[in-house]
Amino acid sequence: MRVVVYIPAYNEAKTLEKIVKTIKKRYAKPDGYSVSVIIVNDGSNDGTGALADRLKERGLVEHVVHHPKNMGLGAATRSGLWKAYEMGADIAVKIDADFQHDPDDIDKVIRPIIDDRTDVCFGSRFMGQINYRMPVYRKIGNAFFSWTTELFTGLRVTDGQTGLIATNRRYLERFRLTSDYNETQQMILDAWRNQLRFMEVPVVFHKRMHGKSFISFRYPFKVIPNIIRLFIQSCPLKIFLPIGITLMLVALVLGYFFINGKELIFGDTSIVLFFLSGLQIVLFGFIADIISKKRAI
Repeated sequence: MRVVVYIPAYNEAKTLEKIVKTIKKRYAKPDGYSVSVIIVNDGSNDGTGALADRLKERGLVEHVVHHPKNMGLGAATRSGLWKAYEMGADIAVKIDADFQHDPDDIDKVIRPIIDDRTDVCFGSRFMGQINYRMPVYRKIGNAFFSWTTELFTGLRVTDGQTGLIATNRRYLERFRLTSDYNETQQMILDAWRNQLRFMEVPVVFHKRMHGKSFISFRYPFKVIPNIIRLFIQSCPLKIFLPIGITLMLVALVLGYFFINGKELIFGDTSIVLFFLSGLQIVLFGFIADIISKKRAI
């Protein structure tokens, strides 16, 4: 079984070589699978791209994908998945280049796929161990993203921002990441939309020693619009149906007051407007749902 580990990297020159060497050493002896490593240089400007090329020349890395500019973690993940698929991977594993995730845990996310217990496996920091004091705003943000994903899909999600993810060949054959951000939510939605199995396993998470995280106070405002668009694309009925029904119920309430002689602020035409608007939104939701399901097939 061939496992391809892809490492998205943006300005990670200080840790990239260390994580590649650690992975190659840890998985040098096959234990039911062989491991190849690829790097996706997402437009770095600190020498990460040149270092990645040198690692390839030394035989530590099989392929290097270069983005001409920084496109985002979602775009780098998409490139890594495409390359893994082209290489004939049975399993593709994403691990961040900052060395916060322990390369030993790669085996933990691979095993459930090898045992045919899941198609997509996330390494959950909150089910496992976090070896530093995570900022409160990051905990709150992660909880929010995990909750919204769980709300729309019904899947149990404890870590909606993990950097350690394994996917099998079935996922690689049909994945569709349209946004350059929010790769974790997109992958969960992909699995859910395509009726693939999803699970989490506990992993260890270390403090970042070099570089700077892309997560900041501005991050939610940058990605929330993308998340809303992703949910609308993946499960439109869960969004449009409640809105449409609410407007129709408002129309019925206004109609009740009108029949009982109450004067309406906007007149009796508001009843028709609310009802027709609600009906149109409901119908639009059903049409969007049909289109979404056709795209997923």
